[in-house]
Amino acid sequence: DIMRTYYIFNVNRYFSYMYKNKPFKMYKMFEEIYYSKSYDSLNTYRNFETVAVPFNKIMLNEYIYYEFKLKYGYKRNGNKHNLNTSENSTLQINNYNIKLITENNYSIFFKYLNNYNNNLFVCDFENMDYFWLCKLYNKKSSVELVK
Repeated sequence: DIMRTYYIFNVNRYFSYMYKNKPFKMYKMFEEIYYSKSYDSLNTYRNFETVAVPFNKIMLNEYIYYEFKLKYGYKRNGNKHNLNTSENSTLQINNYNIKLITENNYSIFFKYLNNYNNNLFVCDFENMDYFWLCKLYNKKSSVELVK
């Protein structure tokens, strides 16, 4: 199976409002930061800070843990959440992004992250795939997402 790596960003209210219907432009901003040779430079970090808001790691980790703790095949190790069920996925919660590695095109984690926050923007830089998480759920029924 091909694994996909998604980076999920918490976009601030202003950029969410401005780019809700312009996902390509939003993607281009994150792509530029992601591929920036000076990824660690202060300037890149400042650009990033204007667009994205840090995650409350403690709250988000607890929320994910609470939602999944009783599910078979779920394990947590600090900021890392592993699912080994109908899907094989790892969710890593960082300060400025969530990294999701999954063998599916869509992960069950998406549904819970969307319930937690509706300003999340998802990028798969390797496959040039991107979307607003909330738009995914407005268009599709939850039945389609299980596949």
